[in-house]
Amino acid sequence: MTLKHKTVNGLFWSFIDTFANQGVQFVVGIVLARILSPKEFGLIGMLTIFIAISQSLIDSGFTQALIRKKNCTDADYSTVFYFNLAVSFLTYAILLTFSGAIGSFFKEPLLKPLIQVLGIGLILNSFGIIQRAILTKTINFKLQTKISLIASSGSGIIAVTMALNGFGVWSLIALTLSRFGLTSIFLWIWAKWKPRAVFSKKSFNELFGFGSKLLLSGIIDTAYRNIYYLIIGKYFSAVELGYYTRADQFNSLPSQNITGVIQRVTYPVLANIQDDIPRLRANYRKLIRSTMLITFVLMLGMAATAKPMILTLIGEKWSPAIIYLQMLCFVGMFYPLHALNLNMLQVQGRSDLFLKLEIIKKILAIPTIIIGVYWGLKL
Repeated sequence: MTLKHKTVNGLFWSFIDTFANQGVQFVVGIVLARILSPKEFGLIGMLTIFIAISQSLIDSGFTQALIRKKNCTDADYSTVFYFNLAVSFLTYAILLTFSGAIGSFFKEPLLKPLIQVLGIGLILNSFGIIQRAILTKTINFKLQTKISLIASSGSGIIAVTMALNGFGVWSLIALTLSRFGLTSIFLWIWAKWKPRAVFSKKSFNELFGFGSKLLLSGIIDTAYRNIYYLIIGKYFSAVELGYYTRADQFNSLPSQNITGVIQRVTYPVLANIQDDIPRLRANYRKLIRSTMLITFVLMLGMAATAKPMILTLIGEKWSPAIIYLQMLCFVGMFYPLHALNLNMLQVQGRSDLFLKLEIIKKILAIPTIIIGVYWGLKL
């Protein structure tokens, strides 16, 4: 199979994977939004930054390093697997230790048991990271699509059933845990890779040399993207955060998911031609043009139809989320340009420049965050 054929086939299945999977999650989210209150979604939103940063620590940039490396050995995969698993237990222990402090910070005592249970998802997810990396490296998105759809559908049924039976916010916890658990189980069954009893210091040092900078970049970017959840939860209310999280979910469906699909497929493809600079440059230009055109059209359309869409799909009680969605749509239009540029730096092995850019961008964003705290979210 030629590289072009692999790319087209990978894009096809990656689009189906992302949008069928996200479509299922989107429908489940709509059903849960009609059953549950904005505050219950806000409580989960308060925990988002802690889970997201923990997940970045667990991966440590190793996944991208494995995908970029041309000839990975079983020792490489096994080494990263054991490291990821060890870090997942460590981060979970840290979350257990500080769970009470997190609840006190937000003045929401219920957050303590919520994060103690939700943190288990970090361990469940770590069991499938390498299998997913291997499938991505080999551009096998057909199997990933199958696994994602089964996991999303199964977890959705569990969460909706719990919500209908009065479990409230715990149904949202079950949604995440069951999706992580089912995904890892099916990856172990169908991905045909199992870790060997080996940990190579040489492999670790080689992969960490590239991945460590991506780790720092990932933590900075994850903290920045989720800092709004922390600030809204701390300085405003769980209800207001609930409105923001629903708007962010609508906004992410076209913008970040389209970009994620294209990144996921093109990263291993472009990594294969990283030494052919003219060909790499030509493919990158085509990628940017097509992605930006699609995203601009979709995001402008969503901004224009935000009100009827929110009121029709999740009801009048979520109407304060309309203005958040409209503002986020204009931000989302430019997300692919940012993400694909950073993706190209990874392809070229410039994780050092990747890190520098992340630091500069986040420093420039600090005044905006301060203004939001003192003058309100909609200023």
